[in-house]
Amino acid sequence: MKTKLLIPLLLLLSAGVAAQTTRKEMFRDINRTGANYFVYPGPSQKALTPAPEGYEPFYISHYGRHGSRYMEDNGHYTFAIWALDTAAQLGILKPKGAEVLGILQKGYADAFNRDGDLTALGGRQHQEIARRMYDRFPSLLSQPLKADARSSTAGRCMISMFYFCQELQGLNPSMSIRMNASNRDMRFVVGNRRVRPEETPAMAGLEKQAEKLFSKAVDVSRLMKTLFTDVSRARSFIDVDSFLECLYNVSSDLQNLPELNLSLTDLFTKEELFGAWKACNAAILLECGLIPGSTPAYLQQMEVRDSIVSIADRVIRTGEPALTLRFSHDGSVLPLAYLMGLKEAMGGTTDLENLHKHISIDKLIPMAANIQLVFYRKAGSDDVLVKFLLNENETSVPVETDCAPYYHWQDVKRYWNHQDM
Repeated sequence: MKTKLLIPLLLLLSAGVAAQTTRKEMFRDINRTGANYFVYPGPSQKALTPAPEGYEPFYISHYGRHGSRYMEDNGHYTFAIWALDTAAQLGILKPKGAEVLGILQKGYADAFNRDGDLTALGGRQHQEIARRMYDRFPSLLSQPLKADARSSTAGRCMISMFYFCQELQGLNPSMSIRMNASNRDMRFVVGNRRVRPEETPAMAGLEKQAEKLFSKAVDVSRLMKTLFTDVSRARSFIDVDSFLECLYNVSSDLQNLPELNLSLTDLFTKEELFGAWKACNAAILLECGLIPGSTPAYLQQMEVRDSIVSIADRVIRTGEPALTLRFSHDGSVLPLAYLMGLKEAMGGTTDLENLHKHISIDKLIPMAANIQLVFYRKAGSDDVLVKFLLNENETSVPVETDCAPYYHWQDVKRYWNHQDM
């Protein structure tokens, strides 16, 4: 069957279905309210759809986020500790406040001078992703092939790359892996930050809406009464909004350090965590430009996508099996997913209150999030198929195909070129 380029209305209408999140789903796993701090859950799809008869994988292009990390700014710890410690010295700290202070002090002792560093869990995540990739595509990854791995210059990305490549090398000693992390490659790995789209007229208003979502998410009066015996006095020296932000960030990130066995989630109600997550969801999607009318910051990822295409075409021309690995950040994976047309990244709406019913960042960019393009060919045929995996689960793009979830590579490129017009 001859395929053709199509962006069907049905696909666009259903795009948000797979990415939407409900209260029930959130409450089933409250760690999801950590948004982009959410620990990588692993693939829900255990068995992949077999390729059409005769087609075999010959190339994988993997684009991933670093694994679980410490908070980038330990100021969240120090401010919250200062506030609670000051209250303790003034004699206005309740037993629950003292308990929270103790948790913060233990967490900070471990996090000290580790701002943004990869955690032990982050390393394991990349080992496990590499092993599953090997197990899923043994015909490709067990042979003596060349792998090119490139990373952001951030330490957490470089170490994630090392764990991933080390695992593959252990599984296949005959694999030749070249690793690199250079400023020269950053625009092809992280994105071109020199691209600065002009701010749209609607952007400031959308950002204010997102801020309001967070400010109304948590019952601050309840929280303060939980921690302090004299709320008025505590408010006299504590910036409550900053205090709340610090506690939410620490609470969200502690899941990435399971060995500490620390948690602050019971400091908030489930509804409060759900509300705070909705606000974070909106803020991050706005930052990347995935909301109609927002500044199209996703354009910074155009060179990344173009590089993925050019390298794939080069591999196709040479006919040699290969593997390309890139290790970046959540703010790169998310807009790239949108530029590729992955269904989970589509369907943004200016109704920020209900945005989570269309796009959920915990499903798109948890720690160690990844996009895999797996290419297939058939002996005696010039036709190349590609399959998209988001966080190791098969996904779709709005391109008509006669062999879903596989797409003809030429059709995918036409769709991307049409987007750019």
